[in-house]
Amino acid sequence: MSVEESKEKPWNFYKEEPPIDTNIERFFLTYASISPSKLREHLFTVRQCAWQRYNYPCLGLWTFLDFSICRNPIYKEILSRCKNENATVIDFGCCLGQDVRQLVSDGVSLDQIRGFDIDPFFIQQGYELFCDEKQMKEKQVFRSGDIFDEQFLETIQPADYVHVGSFIHLFDLEKQKEVCRRLTRLCKCAILGRQVGSTVPGEYSRRGVCDGSKMMRHSPESFAQMWNEVTDGVWQVESAQLEERHLMNDVQRLIFVVRKKSSETV
Repeated sequence: MSVEESKEKPWNFYKEEPPIDTNIERFFLTYASISPSKLREHLFTVRQCAWQRYNYPCLGLWTFLDFSICRNPIYKEILSRCKNENATVIDFGCCLGQDVRQLVSDGVSLDQIRGFDIDPFFIQQGYELFCDEKQMKEKQVFRSGDIFDEQFLETIQPADYVHVGSFIHLFDLEKQKEVCRRLTRLCKCAILGRQVGSTVPGEYSRRGVCDGSKMMRHSPESFAQMWNEVTDGVWQVESAQLEERHLMNDVQRLIFVVRKKSSETV
């Protein structure tokens, strides 16, 4: 697997206007009782507060308004099992917690969902964004913690599904392998999510975010190879596809499902 320096031109991580459409208007009206006439100001206020602290692409480009979990190939399976079999879901690296709110909006009980992020600031900003601090705190849906903190991991009860949106790609290859090992400890059935990917796998500089650090961008093939290696084939990539739309140059989003083999086939 090659290790390459990114030769891309600097990417603009900031867009002024939120990408409001009818789906976003409908979601915030039904979930947070925010009218379309007040939505732009509300979104802009929350985003600016977060952006002043962290110049992350997910904030500057409004991708926290892209509820990606519902476009995953097994989302209908998750909803069905949550409603009919009391299945549970963890959203790890949840940031503002938009995918947790998508699950709630689609009828999953708060008792079945947990969200974790390393910085409690993001959790608080999520309360502000979705106007649901009281009910989320009552059910203790969110907690802050570091996936590399062993004591923290031991306090988490494994869930049937673990969602990781824009999380695994934050690390270089060796750290990604350790992240994958730790995620399997939190999951009983399947790990799903999305991340930055490429047809040409390699480690690239995280320009504009953390100077000097690297992030591994996977192709579908290298992603499957990594999971097979770190779990000795116990967890296998069921689906890994690059979206047709390019984020920049050869960079695309990789949508994936990694499923644990059943005991009969292990």
